[in-house]
Amino acid sequence: MISLESGISNQDKIIASHERSKEYGVEKDREKPSIYLKGKDLDAKLGRNQRIISTAGPFVELLSEFVAESGFIILLTDEQSCILDMAGHNDLIEEIRPHGLEVGAFMNEESVGTNAISIALFENAPVQITGKDHYVKLFHNWSCSAAPIHNEKNNIIGCLNISGPIDKVYPHLLGMVIASAKAIEYQIKSSFSQMRQKEAYHFITQILNTLEFGVLGTDIHGRIRRANNLSAKLLRNPVELIEGRNLEEFIQAWPGIFKKVKNHEILLDEEVHINRAGIRDTYNLSAYPITDGEGEVSGAVVTIRDMKRVYKMVNKYTGMEARYNFEDLIGESDEMKRIVEYCRNISDSPSTVLIQGESGTGKEVLAQAIHNYSSRRDGGFVALNCGAIPESLIESELFGYSEGAFTSAKKGGKPGKFELANGGTLFLDEIGEMPLDMQVKLLRALQERNITRVGGDKPIPFDVRIIAATNRNLLDEVKNNKFRQDLYYRLSVIPVYIPPLRNRREDIPMLINFFLNLKSVKLRKQLPDMDNKLFKNLVNYDWPGNVRELENFIEKYVNLDGNLSLADEIMNLDANVKQPERKDPYFQQQDRIDPVSGVDHGTGQSEGVLSFMELEKRAIVHAVKVYNRNMTRVASALGISRNALYQKIKKFDLDL
Repeated sequence: MISLESGISNQDKIIASHERSKEYGVEKDREKPSIYLKGKDLDAKLGRNQRIISTAGPFVELLSEFVAESGFIILLTDEQSCILDMAGHNDLIEEIRPHGLEVGAFMNEESVGTNAISIALFENAPVQITGKDHYVKLFHNWSCSAAPIHNEKNNIIGCLNISGPIDKVYPHLLGMVIASAKAIEYQIKSSFSQMRQKEAYHFITQILNTLEFGVLGTDIHGRIRRANNLSAKLLRNPVELIEGRNLEEFIQAWPGIFKKVKNHEILLDEEVHINRAGIRDTYNLSAYPITDGEGEVSGAVVTIRDMKRVYKMVNKYTGMEARYNFEDLIGESDEMKRIVEYCRNISDSPSTVLIQGESGTGKEVLAQAIHNYSSRRDGGFVALNCGAIPESLIESELFGYSEGAFTSAKKGGKPGKFELANGGTLFLDEIGEMPLDMQVKLLRALQERNITRVGGDKPIPFDVRIIAATNRNLLDEVKNNKFRQDLYYRLSVIPVYIPPLRNRREDIPMLINFFLNLKSVKLRKQLPDMDNKLFKNLVNYDWPGNVRELENFIEKYVNLDGNLSLADEIMNLDANVKQPERKDPYFQQQDRIDPVSGVDHGTGQSEGVLSFMELEKRAIVHAVKVYNRNMTRVASALGISRNALYQKIKKFDLDL
């Protein structure tokens, strides 16, 4: 026996192997291996070792071409010495087949005694066994050279062996086996490295594709080398058509941005325009330099975010989200039921809604419920109180401003409420307080469906559903030249009137119970008892501040644990004292029936919920009367074209 590790004969190892073979009970004249696999067991073994079989296969075939003509055969085994593959001299293969030396046979000491394969695996070293160094007589005329095969972790996974007649052995045979085993190991380690690289690439790709923004990697020339799925979606091109192209093809401002990145600058939250299939949209971009081992910039990582998602996130964390649903509208009166049902039906309409009612009736709650019941529920709900913003600031609040628009303008400018609400709902509260000059600009924006930032010159399209609210009688405001008539008809396409609490007293008991429970939990107070006299007084009180006033009273009541004598400022609610007759301050015009909604604004009662067709008919008839048959102005006020107006007149068979 020759071991490559020592380079000399190692008779002690042969003797030790012979002793083990004897202990295993191997007979000297054993004619075939005692351990072998067949059928499903063999198939399972081959399946588990497919990696070494497929990797070593080409090398087995190559060795076979070199040694087959000399009468040698090549055996490939796994780490347990089970033959996985064999090739070589056909006559020798046929000669040994009756002796069970075929795929599935085991070549360990227990099965066939001492041989090159068993020693190589046991000693983890290349070895050559010749003649009577074999334990059984079957191999005494053979010379066998074997070398173990290791994986990427240096664990033995198999063995390569060349066997043939003893008289044909030559010195370089073992070296050939060793070289082939090393080549197989290199191929296994190389394929493992490639597999790990593919796994790492797949892993990183999966991470990038879970991000909620586009990610692009560029080289030093600005060419895109890597792109995640969302960036492909934002650029409206498949990933394979994005990679390899210069980012300038999509972002015109890229050369200027990349120039700064090459100077080791980090750019955050730049507002850029991206050309996508002929469509120009606004996005948020950040860029970071990539450096090599020497600190030189070799490329950039670019992130892009759809401004709609940015605005949605801003709205979420600034509280500009709709929290209320129709279930939050407390009331069992017929009027409230009709309002809720009516608003459910119109929730998904793109038309503007005008909610009218006294202060404290819950106009914003209803607006939020309409939004949350619509298909825009995933968009932002942005509210602006037109009466709380100074006249000088309301335009920039609505439309935003560009960088440099005025002295204190932020770098990059600031989006207005229209942009923040894009894809969602813009709630214009106290619309009756809006200055006349701003009403003109608002009307223009609603007609053209785009806005221009203060100090800017580029129109920005928007997709916003408008819900306006007021506690004023806008028709009176129109008559007094304090509100534009054309804006009124643009806003009141779908009018809704919320009656005051005194006109729906049957809702008061439910509201009292609701607020008692709500405030006791919020204030961490025990739910106070309420005697019948006070309860009746609350129900019969007019509540000029409506639901808001009732809520504040209940909160005060819970804070004082139901002991009203502790607060001198508490109103004296006595049902036996007749309250002075109050005229409804909301609508006092003679003709109180709204021509579109059919609601009596003096009593809060309705003629009945009208169909959309009837609403359209009444709106057209009323607008024609107001504008004295000037069809151009009628169409403009109704927000439709003249052709559409004439088609509806014909459709409804209106005699105008």
